[in-house]
Amino acid sequence: MNIISVDLPWKSDKIGRRVLAVADLDGKIKIVSARDDNELLTFVQNSAEPKSLILLDIPIDGCENIGSRHFRPVDKALGHQGIWIQPASGAGNRGKKLEEILTKSMAKKGCRVYEIYPYAIYKFLAYLQKLGQLHLLNSESCEVLLDVSFHKYVPPKYKRERKRNERLENMKYLYSLLTDKSIGLNFRLPLHYPDSSSDLNQLSDEYDACLGAIVGIYFANSNSYAWIAGDSKSGSILLLADRWLREQLSRV
Repeated sequence: MNIISVDLPWKSDKIGRRVLAVADLDGKIKIVSARDDNELLTFVQNSAEPKSLILLDIPIDGCENIGSRHFRPVDKALGHQGIWIQPASGAGNRGKKLEEILTKSMAKKGCRVYEIYPYAIYKFLAYLQKLGQLHLLNSESCEVLLDVSFHKYVPPKYKRERKRNERLENMKYLYSLLTDKSIGLNFRLPLHYPDSSSDLNQLSDEYDACLGAIVGIYFANSNSYAWIAGDSKSGSILLLADRWLREQLSRV
């Protein structure tokens, strides 16, 4: 099996901005781009192995009857912990349609499709790095690592920072996080460094796909910190969480 993490636009007619990070269980990872949904689906279908994990950065379940509420229960739970998320209503049924296509086309391979949210993974990892606790992710049991200050913690903004110089510095931070040996990614080709990129938006998408691959690798390897918040009926997201965060997210 392998892990295919997909960062994609919420509108199907948008050209480009589709990035896939493909990783094995040992963390070896490569990054590719797709121009449109057809190219994306073809690549996933050709790259998937038996029992592969397909991770989509888009709301999947719980969007059918969301109406004017805009946010699903799992979205609200994340927001209560300072993990801000876009209204799921903005994605419509796009995520669900992609999941159905992939599940049906790869039924014989037994692949599983999960929703992810890279920013939630980023905030968790950045906070642990701030505490000097990234190495604890390799623990056999899920411990309490976070506390109430996690809610107010805001990691460096690598997407929404308007000043280019500050954005560059923030992206350099994320680069250092993704290449931290404690996390365990092993890039087959060197991960692009912000200074060498002429398109920071494209690079941000690549970094997001890598963040998704991290939680996929941990989940596939039964790491104790990989956890699915929410439920399949109202919406669920595969993310990283310690015992404290699990308890907080389960309250809503």
